[in-house]
Amino acid sequence: MRAPRKTQPSFTVSAFFTVPNQVDHALSACLRLGIPRDLIDLAISEPAAAKYPQLKPGKNRDAWFAWTGKGALAGLLLSSVATLAIVLLQGFEVSSQAALVQLLGPDIGIVLGAVIGAVYGALKESKTNQLMLRSLEREDAMLLLVYMQPQEEAEKVSQVLTSHGGEAVQVEATVIA
Repeated sequence: MRAPRKTQPSFTVSAFFTVPNQVDHALSACLRLGIPRDLIDLAISEPAAAKYPQLKPGKNRDAWFAWTGKGALAGLLLSSVATLAIVLLQGFEVSSQAALVQLLGPDIGIVLGAVIGAVYGALKESKTNQLMLRSLEREDAMLLLVYMQPQEEAEKVSQVLTSHGGEAVQVEATVIA
C-alpha cells in the first residue's frame, strides 16, 4: 500500500503600488528571480483605474488555456465514439472506409476540440480569483500578485516588492495537490 501523497504548501505574495514605475521595477525584479511571467498578475479597482489613464484595464480572459484542454478532451471522446460507430456499422470494409475512419479519428477530434475550446475560452470572461479581489481594498493603488511560490521564494519576493515601494505586502498560503 502506498503512503498518501503529501501536499506542498504554496504562497501568493501581493503588494499595493501607487507609482506605475515601481510596479515595472518590481515586475522586472521578479522576472530576474526566475519567476515566470504567467505567475504574475496586476489587478486594479475601477476607481484606481481612473487614476492611472496609461493602464488599459480589460476583461479577465485567462480561461482560454483551460478551455483548450477541455475542448481537446471533448473532441477526443466525440471522435472516438464516431470512429467506433463507423467501425461497428454492418458491412464495414476496412479497405474502403479506412480513410473515413482516419479522417474522423481521434487526432482530428483533439485538434478541432482544442481550437474550439481555445476560441470559446478566449471569448468567455473568467471569474476573478479571490486573491485579485484584494485590489478593491484601495482606490488609489494597483495590486501586484505573484502566485505559487515555495516559502523561501515567497519571502524573497516579499522583500523585493517591499524594496521597490510595495505597500501592505501580504503572503497568503494556499495548498496545491
